[in-house]
Amino acid sequence: MRGRLVLVGLVVAGSSAVAQFPQPPAPPIQVPRLPDPPKSLPPAQTAPARLPPNLLDPAQRPGVATPGSPAADVPLPYPEDKVYLDSGAVTVTRADGVWRVGSPGRVILATADEHAARAAARVLRDLRPTEWVRVGSPKPVVEYGLRGGKPVKVAGFPRHVVPLDLATARVEQVRGVWVVRDAANIVFNCGPHKADAEQALAVARKYGFNRVGMVGASAAVPALTYFFVGPDGDEQPRPAANPLAVASQEQALARTGVPLPGAGAGYVGEMVRIDPRKVEARRDGAEWVLAHGPDVLARFGPAEWGARDAARTVQDGRFTEFGTVGPVTFFLVGGRAPVRVSLSHLSRTFDPNLLAAREAGGRWVVVEPARSGQDKVLWEVATAAEAETLIRLVRHYRFDQVCRAGGGGLTFLARGR
Repeated sequence: MRGRLVLVGLVVAGSSAVAQFPQPPAPPIQVPRLPDPPKSLPPAQTAPARLPPNLLDPAQRPGVATPGSPAADVPLPYPEDKVYLDSGAVTVTRADGVWRVGSPGRVILATADEHAARAAARVLRDLRPTEWVRVGSPKPVVEYGLRGGKPVKVAGFPRHVVPLDLATARVEQVRGVWVVRDAANIVFNCGPHKADAEQALAVARKYGFNRVGMVGASAAVPALTYFFVGPDGDEQPRPAANPLAVASQEQALARTGVPLPGAGAGYVGEMVRIDPRKVEARRDGAEWVLAHGPDVLARFGPAEWGARDAARTVQDGRFTEFGTVGPVTFFLVGGRAPVRVSLSHLSRTFDPNLLAAREAGGRWVVVEPARSGQDKVLWEVATAAEAETLIRLVRHYRFDQVCRAGGGGLTFLARGR
């Protein structure tokens, strides 16, 4: 039919229609041919780019072993105090009121707490170490097991566990003592022994230990403290440290230096907070000791009566702190010198205002000068600085008496009424 217009390619969109007309074909695009690539590139061009380590990934942290992996190449400040252990032959035995845990010829733990002893035996059987290592002397700060020289990984957790963040772990001095801490927790209190703190931190980094387990009735006074590696996948981002919680931990330290104004950093020696009701006379191997939890305050050899007499002295005096500075030991009651001491324990009185430091044969002594006759020697030390520190200590706390208990096995300072 002539005169008819034909629409092609009609497209409907909504209620409108658009006519699509055929387009002429586009001319072909001419792509120039590139030269063939060389068969090989120089080594500098083929080597992949080296990316910086991801510090959030424990496997890429410098100087930290991946949990469960062989030890990292971290030098230890001191040799490991290592003994070999047959974990398949671990036993719990009792003799002289003391429970001992270990394998034939090896005692790992000796305690008066049967439950702690049996819990420690379970730890050794679960870890199955071939080597057992202690950090700290004379009392271990922490212990750990190795299996063929490699860290031991644990699938479960003991009752008391403290995490250790290796990314923020460090050694610091807090209130006169050396501690191992991370951003959130004070993990170990090593007292005045900086070497123990440095060794513990180096061991954790070398083997990738990220957990501290504790065996005993209380996490505050554990019978056994040991490193282990937590399971894979439990390294979650931790919340920022709470400054109030950190300060509270510092104030709650049961072991600190002795506060002494004018003595450099303000702390000297070592002081342990004690509960007089928990001070006891007990056997420690072949000898009797005066003890407060794991802390031994004095030793009396085979003299049981001496240890018991000293325990009664502490309990009757209601002493709350026990301090040691060089050759001097003393008790405090609420931070002050005790005055409730039986006269039967009095050994010597002196005038603290007259004390002086003297050199004698290459050593130094603290003496009370005599108006006539020979000076009274109270203590002998190595240096003049130590002698002056003792004099400041005595004058600060107003000590003027030397007391003895338990036949002389316990010597301490006190103040007259």
